[in-house]
Amino acid sequence: MRIRLAEFMELARSSFWFLPSVMMLVGVLLFSITLGLDRSDVAAAWLTKMLYSGGVENAVYLLQTLTGAMVAIATVVFSTLMLVLTLATSQFGHRLIRSFMRDRANQTVLGIFLSTFVYCMLVFHMVGNDPANQFVPALSVTVGFALSLFASCTLIYFAHHMAQLIAAPQVLEAVAVELDDVIDRLYPERMPTPADERFTVSNGVWVHAPRAGYVQSVGLDGVVAIARKYEIAIESVVGYGDYVLAGAPIARWQGSQSESPEALTQKIAGEYLIGDSRMSDRDLLFAINQVAEIAVRALSPALNNPYTAVDCINRLGASLAEVARRPVPSPLHGDDDRSRFLLRLPDFEAALDAAFTPIRNYGRGSVLASRQMLRILARMSALAHREPDRAALRRHAQVVRDAAHSALQERHDIDDIEREFERALEALRQPA
Repeated sequence: MRIRLAEFMELARSSFWFLPSVMMLVGVLLFSITLGLDRSDVAAAWLTKMLYSGGVENAVYLLQTLTGAMVAIATVVFSTLMLVLTLATSQFGHRLIRSFMRDRANQTVLGIFLSTFVYCMLVFHMVGNDPANQFVPALSVTVGFALSLFASCTLIYFAHHMAQLIAAPQVLEAVAVELDDVIDRLYPERMPTPADERFTVSNGVWVHAPRAGYVQSVGLDGVVAIARKYEIAIESVVGYGDYVLAGAPIARWQGSQSESPEALTQKIAGEYLIGDSRMSDRDLLFAINQVAEIAVRALSPALNNPYTAVDCINRLGASLAEVARRPVPSPLHGDDDRSRFLLRLPDFEAALDAAFTPIRNYGRGSVLASRQMLRILARMSALAHREPDRAALRRHAQVVRDAAHSALQERHDIDDIEREFERALEALRQPA
Protein backbone atom coordinates (compact mmCIF):
# COMPACT_ATOMS: atom_id res chain seq x y z
CA MET A 1 0.00 0.00 0.00
CA ARG A 2 2.79 2.42 0.91
CA ILE A 3 4.65 1.79 -2.33
CA ARG A 4 1.46 2.48 -4.32
CA LEU A 5 0.97 5.72 -2.42
CA ALA A 6 4.54 6.68 -3.28
CA GLU A 7 3.78 5.93 -6.93
CA PHE A 8 0.75 8.22 -6.84
CA MET A 9 2.68 11.02 -5.15
CA GLU A 10 5.44 10.81 -7.74
CA LEU A 11 2.85 10.89 -10.54
CA ALA A 12 1.18 13.90 -8.94
CA ARG A 13 4.49 15.69 -8.44
CA SER A 14 5.45 15.39 -12.11
CA SER A 15 2.07 16.27 -13.63
CA PHE A 16 0.30 19.42 -14.74
CA TRP A 17 -3.03 18.36 -13.27
CA PHE A 18 -2.55 17.69 -9.56
CA LEU A 19 -1.46 21.07 -8.15
CA PRO A 20 -3.75 23.11 -10.48
CA SER A 21 -6.66 20.85 -9.47
CA VAL A 22 -5.93 21.41 -5.79
CA MET A 23 -5.76 25.16 -6.37
CA MET A 24 -9.09 25.06 -8.21
CA LEU A 25 -10.63 23.39 -5.16
CA VAL A 26 -9.12 26.16 -3.04
CA GLY A 27 -10.86 28.65 -5.32
CA VAL A 28 -14.18 26.89 -4.71
CA LEU A 29 -13.55 26.99 -0.96
CA LEU A 30 -12.68 30.70 -1.09
CA PHE A 31 -15.88 31.36 -3.01
CA SER A 32 -17.90 29.60 -0.32
CA ILE A 33 -16.31 31.74 2.39
CA THR A 34 -16.75 35.09 0.62
CA LEU A 35 -20.31 34.27 -0.42
CA GLY A 36 -21.16 33.41 3.18
CA LEU A 37 -19.82 36.80 4.28
CA ASP A 38 -21.76 38.55 1.51
CA ARG A 39 -24.97 36.96 2.69
CA SER A 40 -24.27 37.91 6.29
CA ASP A 41 -26.25 40.93 7.41
CA VAL A 42 -23.40 42.00 9.63
CA ALA A 43 -20.89 42.13 6.81
CA ALA A 44 -23.05 43.33 3.92
CA ALA A 45 -23.51 46.92 5.17
CA TRP A 46 -19.87 47.93 5.48
CA LEU A 47 -18.58 45.75 2.65
CA THR A 48 -20.79 47.49 0.14
CA LYS A 49 -19.40 50.88 1.19
CA MET A 50 -15.77 49.93 1.56
CA LEU A 51 -15.35 47.68 -1.48
CA TYR A 52 -17.45 47.10 -4.60
CA SER A 53 -20.54 49.28 -4.77
CA GLY A 54 -21.74 48.83 -8.36
CA GLY A 55 -25.01 47.36 -9.50
CA VAL A 56 -25.90 44.01 -11.00
CA GLU A 57 -25.22 45.02 -14.58
CA ASN A 58 -21.75 46.39 -13.86
CA ALA A 59 -20.89 43.29 -11.82
CA VAL A 60 -21.94 41.04 -14.72
CA TYR A 61 -19.79 42.96 -17.20
CA LEU A 62 -16.82 42.94 -14.86
CA LEU A 63 -16.99 39.22 -14.18
CA GLN A 64 -17.48 38.40 -17.86
CA THR A 65 -14.32 40.35 -18.66
CA LEU A 66 -12.35 38.68 -15.89
CA THR A 67 -13.38 35.12 -16.77
CA GLY A 68 -12.65 35.67 -20.46
CA ALA A 69 -9.25 37.14 -19.68
CA MET A 70 -8.35 34.26 -17.33
CA VAL A 71 -9.26 31.64 -19.95
CA ALA A 72 -7.24 33.42 -22.62
CA ILE A 73 -4.17 33.84 -20.42
CA ALA A 74 -4.39 30.25 -19.15
CA THR A 75 -4.38 29.12 -22.78
CA VAL A 76 -1.26 31.20 -23.44
CA VAL A 77 0.44 29.75 -20.36
CA PHE A 78 -0.37 26.17 -21.33
CA SER A 79 0.73 26.74 -24.95
CA THR A 80 4.01 28.21 -23.73
CA LEU A 81 4.59 25.20 -21.49
CA MET A 82 4.04 22.83 -24.41
CA LEU A 83 6.42 24.85 -26.58
CA VAL A 84 9.13 24.77 -23.93
CA LEU A 85 8.68 21.03 -23.48
CA THR A 86 9.08 20.54 -27.23
CA LEU A 87 12.26 22.61 -27.30
CA ALA A 88 13.62 20.83 -24.24
CA THR A 89 12.96 17.43 -25.80
CA SER A 90 14.82 18.31 -29.00
CA GLN A 91 17.75 20.02 -27.28
CA PHE A 92 18.21 18.14 -24.01
CA GLY A 93 16.44 14.81 -24.56
CA HIS A 94 13.11 13.27 -23.67
CA ARG A 95 14.45 12.03 -20.33
CA LEU A 96 14.29 15.60 -19.01
CA ILE A 97 10.57 16.12 -19.66
CA ARG A 98 9.78 14.85 -16.18
CA SER A 99 12.16 17.41 -14.67
CA PHE A 100 10.43 20.23 -16.54
CA MET A 101 7.00 18.99 -15.54
CA ARG A 102 8.10 18.80 -11.89
CA ASP A 103 8.79 22.52 -11.81
CA ARG A 104 6.45 23.88 -9.14
CA ALA A 105 6.53 27.44 -10.47
CA ASN A 106 4.94 26.38 -13.78
CA GLN A 107 2.31 24.30 -12.01
CA THR A 108 1.53 27.12 -9.59
CA VAL A 109 1.12 29.77 -12.29
CA LEU A 110 -1.22 27.53 -14.26
CA GLY A 111 -3.17 26.78 -11.07
CA ILE A 112 -3.51 30.49 -10.23
CA PHE A 113 -5.17 31.28 -13.54
CA LEU A 114 -7.45 28.24 -13.43
CA SER A 115 -8.49 28.83 -9.81
CA THR A 116 -9.18 32.50 -10.55
CA PHE A 117 -11.30 31.49 -13.53
CA VAL A 118 -13.29 29.01 -11.44
CA TYR A 119 -13.78 31.57 -8.67
CA CYS A 120 -15.00 34.29 -11.05
CA MET A 121 -17.34 31.86 -12.79
CA LEU A 122 -18.94 30.88 -9.48
CA VAL A 123 -19.32 34.52 -8.45
CA PHE A 124 -20.79 35.34 -11.87
CA HIS A 125 -23.37 32.62 -11.34
CA MET A 126 -24.48 34.19 -8.04
CA VAL A 127 -24.90 37.77 -9.29
CA GLY A 128 -28.64 38.52 -9.40
CA ASN A 129 -29.41 35.05 -8.07
CA ASP A 130 -32.32 36.15 -5.87
CA PRO A 131 -36.06 36.70 -6.36
CA ALA A 132 -35.54 40.40 -7.09
CA ASN A 133 -32.49 39.82 -9.34
CA GLN A 134 -30.63 42.49 -7.39
CA PHE A 135 -28.18 40.47 -5.29
CA VAL A 136 -24.57 41.56 -5.75
CA PRO A 137 -21.92 39.68 -3.70
CA ALA A 138 -19.75 42.74 -3.07
CA LEU A 139 -16.92 40.99 -1.26
CA SER A 140 -16.83 38.12 -3.77
CA VAL A 141 -16.64 40.51 -6.74
CA THR A 142 -13.86 42.49 -5.08
CA VAL A 143 -11.86 39.39 -4.25
CA GLY A 144 -12.29 38.17 -7.83
CA PHE A 145 -10.97 41.47 -9.14
CA ALA A 146 -8.00 41.30 -6.76
CA LEU A 147 -7.24 37.71 -7.78
CA SER A 148 -7.27 38.74 -11.43
CA LEU A 149 -4.76 41.52 -10.76
CA PHE A 150 -2.54 39.07 -8.88
CA ALA A 151 -2.80 36.52 -11.71
CA SER A 152 -1.76 39.20 -14.21
CA CYS A 153 1.33 39.91 -12.12
CA THR A 154 2.25 36.22 -12.10
CA LEU A 155 2.21 36.29 -15.91
CA ILE A 156 5.24 38.60 -15.79
CA TYR A 157 7.00 36.21 -13.44
CA PHE A 158 6.06 33.28 -15.68
CA ALA A 159 7.67 34.89 -18.73
CA HIS A 160 10.85 35.56 -16.75
CA HIS A 161 10.90 32.06 -15.28
CA MET A 162 10.45 30.34 -18.63
CA ALA A 163 13.28 32.37 -20.15
CA GLN A 164 15.53 31.16 -17.34
CA LEU A 165 14.22 27.61 -17.37
CA ILE A 166 15.17 26.91 -20.97
CA ALA A 167 18.77 28.10 -20.50
CA ALA A 168 21.30 25.27 -20.48
CA PRO A 169 22.88 26.17 -17.09
CA GLN A 170 19.47 26.20 -15.41
CA VAL A 171 18.49 22.88 -16.99
CA LEU A 172 21.79 21.35 -15.90
CA GLU A 173 21.45 22.62 -12.34
CA ALA A 174 17.86 21.36 -12.04
CA VAL A 175 18.87 17.86 -13.16
CA ALA A 176 22.03 17.89 -11.04
CA VAL A 177 20.02 18.79 -7.95
CA GLU A 178 17.94 15.65 -8.54
CA LEU A 179 21.19 13.68 -8.72
CA ASP A 180 22.36 15.17 -5.43
CA ASP A 181 19.04 14.26 -3.84
CA VAL A 182 19.46 10.63 -4.92
CA ILE A 183 22.98 10.56 -3.47
CA ASP A 184 21.74 11.99 -0.17
CA ARG A 185 19.00 9.37 -0.09
CA LEU A 186 21.10 6.33 -0.98
CA TYR A 187 24.51 7.35 0.41
CA PRO A 188 23.90 9.21 3.67
CA GLU A 189 26.70 11.00 5.49
CA ARG A 190 26.31 8.71 8.49
CA MET A 191 25.38 5.10 8.03
CA PRO A 192 22.88 3.53 10.46
CA THR A 193 24.00 0.73 12.71
CA PRO A 194 24.46 -2.24 10.35
CA ALA A 195 22.37 -5.31 10.84
CA ASP A 196 23.87 -8.76 11.25
CA GLU A 197 26.09 -9.32 8.21
CA ARG A 198 25.48 -13.08 8.23
CA PHE A 199 22.94 -13.24 5.46
CA THR A 200 22.58 -15.93 2.81
CA VAL A 201 19.75 -16.98 0.55
CA SER A 202 20.45 -20.15 -1.42
CA ASN A 203 18.07 -22.52 -3.16
CA GLY A 204 15.15 -20.30 -2.18
CA VAL A 205 11.72 -19.75 -3.73
CA TRP A 206 11.82 -17.38 -6.69
CA VAL A 207 9.66 -14.26 -6.89
CA HIS A 208 8.70 -13.38 -10.46
CA ALA A 209 7.90 -10.00 -11.98
CA PRO A 210 4.15 -9.53 -12.56
CA ARG A 211 4.80 -7.39 -15.66
CA ALA A 212 7.60 -6.12 -17.87
CA GLY A 213 9.13 -2.75 -17.13
CA TYR A 214 11.66 -0.85 -15.07
CA VAL A 215 12.08 -1.36 -11.34
CA GLN A 216 11.12 2.12 -10.18
CA SER A 217 11.12 1.52 -6.45
CA VAL A 218 11.09 -1.16 -3.78
CA GLY A 219 9.13 -0.90 -0.57
CA LEU A 220 11.96 -1.56 1.86
CA ASP A 221 9.79 -1.25 4.97
CA GLY A 222 7.16 -3.52 3.47
CA VAL A 223 9.65 -6.21 2.45
CA VAL A 224 11.35 -6.11 5.87
CA ALA A 225 7.95 -6.34 7.58
CA ILE A 226 7.05 -9.41 5.49
CA ALA A 227 10.39 -11.03 6.26
CA ARG A 228 9.99 -10.36 9.98
CA LYS A 229 6.40 -11.60 10.12
CA TYR A 230 7.11 -14.91 8.39
CA GLU A 231 10.70 -15.32 9.62
CA ILE A 232 12.23 -15.52 6.15
CA ALA A 233 15.25 -14.02 4.40
CA ILE A 234 14.75 -12.22 1.08
CA GLU A 235 17.35 -11.35 -1.55
CA SER A 236 16.63 -9.03 -4.46
CA VAL A 237 18.30 -10.05 -7.72
CA VAL A 238 17.43 -6.76 -9.42
CA GLY A 239 18.11 -3.16 -8.46
CA TYR A 240 16.64 0.26 -9.07
CA GLY A 241 16.37 1.00 -12.76
CA ASP A 242 16.79 -2.58 -13.98
CA TYR A 243 14.50 -3.66 -16.79
CA VAL A 244 12.71 -6.93 -16.08
CA LEU A 245 10.59 -9.15 -18.28
CA ALA A 246 7.19 -10.45 -17.28
CA GLY A 247 7.70 -13.65 -15.31
CA ALA A 248 11.44 -13.08 -14.85
CA PRO A 249 12.89 -13.56 -11.34
CA ILE A 250 13.26 -10.40 -9.28
CA ALA A 251 13.91 -11.87 -5.82
CA ARG A 252 14.09 -15.10 -3.88
CA TRP A 253 13.33 -16.05 -0.30
CA GLN A 254 13.82 -18.92 2.07
CA GLY A 255 13.00 -19.75 5.65
CA SER A 256 10.02 -20.71 7.76
CA GLN A 257 6.59 -19.35 6.91
CA SER A 258 3.01 -19.72 8.11
CA GLU A 259 1.41 -19.00 4.76
CA SER A 260 1.40 -20.74 1.41
CA PRO A 261 4.51 -20.05 -0.68
CA GLU A 262 2.37 -18.74 -3.55
CA ALA A 263 0.61 -16.15 -1.40
CA LEU A 264 3.87 -15.09 0.25
CA THR A 265 5.55 -14.75 -3.13
CA GLN A 266 2.73 -12.48 -4.35
CA LYS A 267 3.10 -10.27 -1.27
CA ILE A 268 6.81 -9.83 -1.91
CA ALA A 269 6.22 -9.08 -5.61
CA GLY A 270 3.66 -6.45 -4.59
CA GLU A 271 6.41 -4.45 -2.89
CA TYR A 272 8.20 -3.98 -6.23
CA LEU A 273 7.00 -0.97 -8.22
CA ILE A 274 7.50 -1.73 -11.92
CA GLY A 275 6.66 0.93 -14.50
CA ASP A 276 7.15 1.86 -18.12
CA SER A 277 9.86 4.45 -17.46
CA ARG A 278 12.75 4.98 -15.07
CA MET A 279 12.47 7.37 -12.14
CA SER A 280 15.30 9.40 -10.65
CA ASP A 281 14.13 9.28 -7.03
CA ARG A 282 16.24 6.21 -6.15
CA ASP A 283 17.79 5.25 -9.48
CA LEU A 284 21.30 6.68 -9.18
CA LEU A 285 22.44 5.60 -12.64
CA PHE A 286 19.39 7.14 -14.30
CA ALA A 287 19.97 10.43 -12.48
CA ILE A 288 23.57 10.37 -13.74
CA ASN A 289 22.40 9.51 -17.26
CA GLN A 290 20.22 12.62 -17.34
CA VAL A 291 23.22 14.87 -16.73
CA ALA A 292 25.42 12.89 -19.12
CA GLU A 293 22.79 13.12 -21.85
CA ILE A 294 22.97 16.91 -21.77
CA ALA A 295 26.71 16.66 -22.34
CA VAL A 296 26.33 14.10 -25.13
CA ARG A 297 23.79 16.24 -26.96
CA ALA A 298 25.95 19.33 -26.50
CA LEU A 299 28.82 17.46 -28.17
CA SER A 300 26.69 16.39 -31.14
CA PRO A 301 27.28 18.08 -34.54
CA ALA A 302 23.75 19.51 -34.37
CA LEU A 303 24.56 21.67 -31.30
CA ASN A 304 28.39 21.65 -31.24
CA ASN A 305 28.57 23.25 -27.79
CA PRO A 306 31.54 21.77 -25.92
CA TYR A 307 31.33 24.40 -23.18
CA THR A 308 28.02 23.01 -21.97
CA ALA A 309 29.63 19.57 -21.97
CA VAL A 310 32.43 20.95 -19.79
CA ASP A 311 29.83 22.30 -17.35
CA CYS A 312 28.22 18.86 -17.22
CA ILE A 313 31.58 17.18 -16.56
CA ASN A 314 32.28 19.60 -13.71
CA ARG A 315 28.86 19.02 -12.18
CA LEU A 316 29.15 15.25 -12.49
CA GLY A 317 32.54 15.41 -10.83
CA ALA A 318 31.10 17.35 -7.89
CA SER A 319 28.34 14.77 -7.38
CA LEU A 320 30.55 11.72 -7.84
CA ALA A 321 33.06 13.16 -5.39
CA GLU A 322 30.32 12.96 -2.77
CA VAL A 323 29.81 9.27 -3.58
CA ALA A 324 33.54 8.66 -3.22
CA ARG A 325 33.77 10.61 0.03
CA ARG A 326 30.81 9.01 1.80
CA PRO A 327 30.78 5.52 3.36
CA VAL A 328 29.61 2.61 1.27
CA PRO A 329 26.00 1.81 2.23
CA SER A 330 25.26 -1.71 3.32
CA PRO A 331 23.02 -3.69 0.96
CA LEU A 332 21.38 -5.34 3.99
CA HIS A 333 18.16 -4.11 5.54
CA GLY A 334 16.54 -5.37 8.68
CA ASP A 335 15.55 -4.66 12.25
CA ASP A 336 16.41 -5.91 15.73
CA ASP A 337 20.04 -6.32 14.64
CA ARG A 338 19.03 -8.97 12.16
CA SER A 339 19.36 -8.79 8.38
CA ARG A 340 16.19 -9.67 6.50
CA PHE A 341 16.45 -8.18 3.01
CA LEU A 342 19.38 -7.73 0.60
CA LEU A 343 19.22 -5.06 -2.08
CA ARG A 344 22.44 -4.10 -3.84
CA LEU A 345 23.20 -0.52 -4.86
CA PRO A 346 25.55 0.64 -7.63
CA ASP A 347 29.08 1.29 -6.41
CA PHE A 348 31.37 4.18 -7.26
CA GLU A 349 32.82 2.40 -10.29
CA ALA A 350 29.37 1.85 -11.79
CA ALA A 351 28.48 5.50 -11.20
CA LEU A 352 31.75 6.59 -12.82
CA ASP A 353 31.06 4.40 -15.85
CA ALA A 354 27.53 5.81 -16.23
CA ALA A 355 28.84 9.37 -16.04
CA PHE A 356 31.95 9.42 -18.22
CA THR A 357 31.64 6.49 -20.64
CA PRO A 358 29.01 8.11 -22.91
CA ILE A 359 30.74 11.50 -22.74
CA ARG A 360 34.05 9.87 -23.64
CA ASN A 361 32.53 7.93 -26.53
CA TYR A 362 30.89 10.96 -28.13
CA GLY A 363 33.45 13.56 -27.08
CA ARG A 364 36.72 11.82 -27.87
CA GLY A 365 37.30 14.31 -30.68
CA SER A 366 36.82 17.30 -28.35
CA VAL A 367 39.98 18.56 -26.71
CA LEU A 368 37.99 20.58 -24.19
CA ALA A 369 35.86 17.62 -23.06
CA SER A 370 38.73 15.13 -22.86
CA ARG A 371 40.99 17.56 -21.03
CA GLN A 372 38.28 18.46 -18.51
CA MET A 373 37.48 14.80 -17.81
CA LEU A 374 41.13 14.18 -16.98
CA ARG A 375 41.21 17.22 -14.71
CA ILE A 376 38.06 16.16 -12.85
CA LEU A 377 39.39 12.62 -12.43
CA ALA A 378 42.56 14.05 -10.91
CA ARG A 379 40.64 16.31 -8.54
CA MET A 380 38.45 13.45 -7.35
CA SER A 381 41.59 11.59 -6.27
CA ALA A 382 41.82 13.84 -3.22
CA LEU A 383 38.44 12.58 -1.97
CA ALA A 384 38.55 8.95 -3.11
CA HIS A 385 40.06 7.13 -0.11
CA ARG A 386 39.11 3.57 -1.09
CA GLU A 387 41.57 1.76 -3.32
CA PRO A 388 38.89 0.24 -5.65
CA ASP A 389 37.57 3.75 -6.29
CA ARG A 390 41.06 5.06 -7.07
CA ALA A 391 41.62 2.12 -9.40
CA ALA A 392 38.42 3.02 -11.24
CA LEU A 393 39.65 6.61 -11.59
CA ARG A 394 42.97 5.43 -13.00
CA ARG A 395 41.21 3.16 -15.47
CA HIS A 396 38.99 5.98 -16.71
CA ALA A 397 41.96 8.33 -17.04
CA GLN A 398 43.69 5.74 -19.20
CA VAL A 399 40.71 5.15 -21.50
CA VAL A 400 40.06 8.89 -21.86
CA ARG A 401 43.65 9.34 -22.93
CA ASP A 402 43.50 6.40 -25.37
CA ALA A 403 40.20 7.61 -26.87
CA ALA A 404 41.58 11.11 -27.41
CA HIS A 405 44.74 9.71 -29.05
CA SER A 406 42.63 7.70 -31.48
CA ALA A 407 40.41 10.63 -32.48
CA LEU A 408 42.64 13.72 -32.43
CA GLN A 409 44.79 14.61 -35.40
CA GLU A 410 46.78 17.65 -34.31
CA ARG A 411 50.06 16.91 -32.53
CA HIS A 412 49.58 19.91 -30.24
CA ASP A 413 46.20 18.61 -29.05
CA ILE A 414 47.59 15.14 -28.43
CA ASP A 415 50.47 16.57 -26.40
CA ASP A 416 48.01 18.66 -24.39
CA ILE A 417 45.97 15.56 -23.52
CA GLU A 418 49.15 13.65 -22.69
CA ARG A 419 50.21 16.34 -20.21
CA GLU A 420 46.82 16.29 -18.50
CA PHE A 421 46.92 12.51 -18.36
CA GLU A 422 50.33 12.54 -16.66
CA ARG A 423 49.08 15.06 -14.09
CA ALA A 424 45.99 12.95 -13.40
CA LEU A 425 48.05 9.76 -13.11
CA GLU A 426 50.47 11.41 -10.73
CA ALA A 427 47.63 12.59 -8.50
CA LEU A 428 46.03 9.15 -8.53
CA ARG A 429 49.31 7.46 -7.61
CA GLN A 430 49.55 9.43 -4.41
CA PRO A 431 48.39 7.66 -1.24
CA ALA A 432 44.72 8.10 -0.41
